[in-house]
Amino acid sequence: MRSTLRAASLLALLVPAAHAFPTAVQLRTAFTALDTSDNQAISVAEWDAASFALFRIADKNANNLIDATELQGSAIAQDTFLRADTDRDGCLSVREFMDVRRSLFYIADIDRDDFLSFLDYELFIVMEQVGWVDRNQNGRIEFSELSDSLAKAFALLDADHDGRLSAAEAGYLSPEAFRKFDPHGNGTLTPAEFDAGYRAALTHP
Repeated sequence: MRSTLRAASLLALLVPAAHAFPTAVQLRTAFTALDTSDNQAISVAEWDAASFALFRIADKNANNLIDATELQGSAIAQDTFLRADTDRDGCLSVREFMDVRRSLFYIADIDRDDFLSFLDYELFIVMEQVGWVDRNQNGRIEFSELSDSLAKAFALLDADHDGRLSAAEAGYLSPEAFRKFDPHGNGTLTPAEFDAGYRAALTHP
């Protein structure tokens, strides 16, 4: 069962296409597939193993390179390809791909404990959709920079532009998480509640 789940979820492990927020179920499924040790945390080794497997899936001719043709039929996003292709030769080597995937792990590891909790993973996926605010240019999501990034995410999620998020608009959040973020129980989140919910979850997991 677990191997079937992991194989079926591999293509969802890369960052989704820009502005394509996953559902809560999709997020949990992808996290579970990465967390092969079932300890509710993704280690560097687990992340690397999944990343290498994704490279192998995309490298259809098994020449240890992903070219533009293979990219079109893969789950690798165009912006990920451009970030990873450091020598700008139009191909991704295993090393280039693994290097950028490892950098993404450290971006997501907000508390810097070398593990990604589900909350770390969820926030990383959200931030990749909107672009996290990196004022100090250290290539990481910092706690002190989080409010600016969350404000960008809120604006993108607020489809009807009414200044509040409904459960449907914040559909990547599980119902339980949404209720925790909604202290007044009115079924919507203000920008302040959205920000405060994440800060509370990060400081009191």
